[in-house]
Formats: sequence, C-alpha cells, structure tokens
Amino acid sequence: MNCYQAGGEFLKCPICRVSGFVVEYEGIELDMCAECQGVWFDAGELELILGQNQPVTQSPAVSAEARRKCPICRKKMDKVNIGPDRRVLIDTCPEGCGLWFDAGELGELTRNLTEEGWQVAAEVRTFLGGMFNHPDGE
Repeated sequence: MNCYQAGGEFLKCPICRVSGFVVEYEGIELDMCAECQGVWFDAGELELILGQNQPVTQSPAVSAEARRKCPICRKKMDKVNIGPDRRVLIDTCPEGCGLWFDAGELGELTRNLTEEGWQVAAEVRTFLGGMFNHPDGE
C-alpha cells in the first residue's frame, strides 16, 4: 500500500494500534487517537490549517524514541524537529504520507509559530485548543 491508497479508512494509531476517529476542520480531515491524543496530518494538511504559503520548517532529529510505523504505508517514520526554532519533535513518513504529532506537540508547535511571528489565526488556535486539549497560545 502506498500513501495514496488508504483513503476513507480509519487509521490505526502508530503508538496504541487502535483505530482512531476523524476530526474535520474547514474541510480538512485529521485522524486522532482517543487513547493517546495523538493526531495524524496527511501530507499538506498542516499548511492548509495554518494558512501558510510556505511549509513549516523541518530538520532531521536524533532521538532515543522508538521509530514508529506510518499508519498508511507502514514504513518506519523519521524523527524530525519542526517549527521555526525546530524545537518540536514529531514523526514524519519517509514516503511523504504525512506527519504524526504526539499529545502536546501540536500545541507546542502552535505556540512556537506564534512566538516567531507567524499569524496563526485565532480560530485555528481555538480549534487546536478545543479539539486537542492544548492551550490556545494566547
């Protein structure tokens, strides 16, 4: 299975291995795990939600965390630091399927972007805070 063949299925959490549920915002569907509160962004969805014309900066990271399998293609994901300060550690599919955020990492990225001058819309901060139990950055 490649990154583009999984459409319409509930993804299994790369940590808990349970089926997640879909959260929709502005026509973008995110997969979330009810157990660990992790969230999966398909390729390009993060930029769509943040409304940015440029991708969020990523750089390879070294981590003691075990490498997880992509919930779509099942290849081991890479660890990357993401954001302007590259201080948020997330998992990214080497095939480009998407990004996995553990609980708390999405809120940290949103705060980092706001601190660095990105104009993260108030409704996006509210959505992230309400759906993913993270502070809204204000």
